[in-house]
Amino acid sequence: MEQVCFVIMGFGIKNDFRTGREIDLDKTYKNIIKPVFEELGFICKRADDVKHSGVIDIPMYEYILKSDFVIADISTLNPNVMYELGVRHAVRKNSTLIIAEKYIDYPFDISHVVFDSYEHLGKGIDFDEVNRMQTLLKDKVSKLMDNPSVDSPLYTFFSELNPPSFNNEEIKIIKDEISDDKSPSQILNEAEDAKNNKEFELAISLFKKASDLIPRNEFLIQRLALVTYKSKLPNEGTALFEAETILNILNPETTTDPETLGLSGAINKRLFEFYNDKKYLTKSLWFYKRGFYIRQDYYNGINLALVCNLISNLEDDQFESYSTFGEARKVRRMVISICEILISQDNFSRRDDKIWIYLSLSEAYFGLEDEHNFIKYFDLANECGANYFAIETFNEQIEKIRKSLVIFKTKWEIL
Repeated sequence: MEQVCFVIMGFGIKNDFRTGREIDLDKTYKNIIKPVFEELGFICKRADDVKHSGVIDIPMYEYILKSDFVIADISTLNPNVMYELGVRHAVRKNSTLIIAEKYIDYPFDISHVVFDSYEHLGKGIDFDEVNRMQTLLKDKVSKLMDNPSVDSPLYTFFSELNPPSFNNEEIKIIKDEISDDKSPSQILNEAEDAKNNKEFELAISLFKKASDLIPRNEFLIQRLALVTYKSKLPNEGTALFEAETILNILNPETTTDPETLGLSGAINKRLFEFYNDKKYLTKSLWFYKRGFYIRQDYYNGINLALVCNLISNLEDDQFESYSTFGEARKVRRMVISICEILISQDNFSRRDDKIWIYLSLSEAYFGLEDEHNFIKYFDLANECGANYFAIETFNEQIEKIRKSLVIFKTKWEIL
């Protein structure tokens, strides 16, 4: 009888609030976990691969209870993942493997549990690291198939418990699902392709469909808000308000999630540009500022600096204007420091976001009116193969900064 592996983990890009890092868990699943188990003859599924017509909890718990193997990626210490891992340990004595990206700061209660770590570069994983982790997992799974050992803390003390398993008929149903209607994962892949191709109307419908199958998923809500405001349908103002309404489900006014805060900052900045109403720019400043100081990342920082420049030009009080203008300069220096640290790390050459780091440095130096470093880092971004979209976005930002600097100097008669 074929065996089943169920993977407990989040999907999409998640934030590790303890370190401020972004981690693309889809890369881990698609490049490391799924290929290993499929090569070993397992049916391998994650929650977004499970097709269902009702509540996702029912089939998900069945997979947690009955799967021959469960692998849990506890990177970012997602509470849902930790809870589901606990359920698995409560009902199965063995064949549960735990992995996590190596910078995890794991809590005391699982410090005695064995797990394997891998190096995640944020939004990507190095090819050599993928090969290393695949080899490690394949070796461990093969040995555990031949000689299962207890890995559940509960079964260590209560060895007489009897775990459930899938029967032949259930395995047949699982196999039949593969050729049935699309899973949430397949719908999500199509939605991402539509987003990347700027087919925003299609992307909206697909993200909505995926959200119906996996309700209240933060990643899907964020993606739906993103493609909604980028669609500008039926017009830009309406699309922005609709995106804000979608994002309100995640409580941007009180959340500490940097992705939600960054999206809220972007939406309100665009609302200001569309309606020329300062209240939206003030809200954008608040969201970007919280996102930057929580995560200490160059994306939220470089946008925060621009918003500070824009607000400084709306202030009638000279001291207030100078203060906000000074904050923009301070934030840019912090962004430069953050980017320089990233560049100094051994894995920088393998990062997927090298171009954006260089462009952020160039933009920061432009805002500080340092022409030499502005050109230097722009050239480095081009050498890395900056595409049209990246350069177009960069040039738009530079033009906004240039205009804001001219307005500020003219307003306060600075030569």
